[in-house]
Amino acid sequence: MADEPAVRPEQEIDPPESLVGNTPPLEDSGDSRLHEEDTSPENKPPEDKPSENKLEEENPIPRAPAEYAEFKLPEGVQFDESGMSDFKSFAKEQDLTQEQAQKVLEFGAGQLKEWLSAPYKTWNEMQTKWQAEVKADPEIGGTKFEQSIKDASLVFTAGESNPFVSSAEEAQALRQALNTTGAGNNPAMVKLFVKMGRLLSEPGPLSGNPNLAVNERKGPARTLEEKMYTTMIEPVKTA
Repeated sequence: MADEPAVRPEQEIDPPESLVGNTPPLEDSGDSRLHEEDTSPENKPPEDKPSENKLEEENPIPRAPAEYAEFKLPEGVQFDESGMSDFKSFAKEQDLTQEQAQKVLEFGAGQLKEWLSAPYKTWNEMQTKWQAEVKADPEIGGTKFEQSIKDASLVFTAGESNPFVSSAEEAQALRQALNTTGAGNNPAMVKLFVKMGRLLSEPGPLSGNPNLAVNERKGPARTLEEKMYTTMIEPVKTA
């Protein structure tokens, strides 16, 4: 007799139960609160409260005073009433405190002073350089410097014998022009005035009459042109 099979055909092999797949469904108890969101204070999420910084951004507190006190200006800087009023309006628009506005003013005024003084500094350095060149010039400087300046000063002495300057007012205007522009320190200009002064210091008047005969113009009666350009005047031939 054959052995019986280990599993009979009429038996069914059930698969193992799933751990969660066969979890029985919850019975509907009919309580609708199971399907509603729990809004009890204990389970209610906290509301977002605006931070203090955010409140300040939305409603900033003015930092600028109602009226600025007097500002201290850096040494050598001056503002007129209109300029100071404009600065205060600017500081107010930028909402600057008194201290902040003072720092801005000091910085801006300092920069402005530097920018304005830069050209004068360059001009002053050039004047100093020119003066040194004049004093070192072999023709009018060195031991000759003091006498050269005296000779040049004769140009500013108004009188009938001075064809360069006819009045004290004209002499003053000429001095002012040389001082204001700095041309009075330029070596070329100084040399010119020294030569003009030396012509004036020679004896006799500086005549400008071109109709005089050569023999009449020699010596003290030489013309201004003959004194200044001795090699350019040709003798006049007589019959």
